[in-house]
Amino acid sequence: MRSVRHAVGALALVAALGGGLAACGPEEDTAKGDSGGSSAAAKPSQAAKGDDKDGAHGGEGDCGKPPKLPAGIKMIQVGLHRDISVIEAMDAKPKCTPNDWIYHGEGEPKGYKLPADVKAELATGSGQYKKVTREELSMHLDACLANDYSRVKAPFSCYGNIYEITLNDKGDTVKTMRERWSV
Repeated sequence: MRSVRHAVGALALVAALGGGLAACGPEEDTAKGDSGGSSAAAKPSQAAKGDDKDGAHGGEGDCGKPPKLPAGIKMIQVGLHRDISVIEAMDAKPKCTPNDWIYHGEGEPKGYKLPADVKAELATGSGQYKKVTREELSMHLDACLANDYSRVKAPFSCYGNIYEITLNDKGDTVKTMRERWSV
């Protein structure tokens, strides 16, 4: 039953994002010169020019070069949260969209231990975070994975289950976990 909810939620998210992305940007290119940043209003024809099919653009195209994470930081997309002490997540890779780079989980999920003393932060807006306990993080993960937004109370929201993490030396236990804010 949970798989059906995830599939329906994913379809709803794709439909919502697709409608929002189609409405972005001017109808004609009026920008002159080099802005030095990424273009939030790329023309559809620019995004489709000879780049690779997965949207990564290989460092070329509208987004520029893919972002590089600081040493020791790993980006993941949580896909399963069975109990409070374990998460399963895929490595999240940057993908170029008409609005900029976003992270998306790829590959096989891997299990990570979530210890009681994990240093966790949830996004409260652009560049703003609030420290939470493992229990609060667990409730947030459950609600967002189930697409049950009525259980996500302000100032929090769900942002695609993307998190920046640091791991122990063995690479199996999460030391820090920070939700990645996105629009």
